[in-house]
Amino acid sequence: MENRNQLRESMAHYGYALVSPVSAAEPEEVLQELLKQDDPRLLEGFPVVLANAMREKKLTWEAKGWKPQAALKASSLRRLGVLLGVSQALFQLFSLEDDLPGRARQLALKTLESGEDLAALQEDFLNRRTVKLERLKLSADRFTTAFRNYVVHAPASKEAREQRHELELELLLSRLFTARQKDLLKKRLAGKPMTKTEQEYFYRVVKKRLKALANDDLHKMAKALVS
Repeated sequence: MENRNQLRESMAHYGYALVSPVSAAEPEEVLQELLKQDDPRLLEGFPVVLANAMREKKLTWEAKGWKPQAALKASSLRRLGVLLGVSQALFQLFSLEDDLPGRARQLALKTLESGEDLAALQEDFLNRRTVKLERLKLSADRFTTAFRNYVVHAPASKEAREQRHELELELLLSRLFTARQKDLLKKRLAGKPMTKTEQEYFYRVVKKRLKALANDDLHKMAKALVS
């Protein structure tokens, strides 16, 4: 995948709808790309994507001949073991279909050294400790909430809908503005003071683009072209 926006769009297809779904990459590709991310919101979606992907079909990862040690870098392999262990714990916690926890367990055991390692990882998770992915420390509660919102209580709760709306807006803004320009937009909306240089840049560049976006004729043309 070329960028994080594509990853989010593919994740939406597999039930983690932070953005509107489009045609998705293969689930293994989406899951493997997630292993490279450091954004907690994306990593929290791993169990959601895994559950929905496994409901759709048997993954190539589940084949006897698939060897994660040969397919993945060491850092991705370690993350995969942790996230598969967390996923199985969530599958069991929320009593998903009988075969899903077992299938997730078999995948986890392909990446972890022993069943004891898997049990210890899941005990930490279920006791609401942090989920450790190398230098990252993620909230076990947030993993549970995301899974509840996007899998157990679908359609999404108000909190999940608000999160989705926020990220959809962020995605759309990223397609039109640079990171610096988005920061200035947020400052302006929040009424925060800007430096003289920021003000000059806002009026010289950003405001002109906003005026174009606010034009009714441009709206009509865009709607006609994307319909």
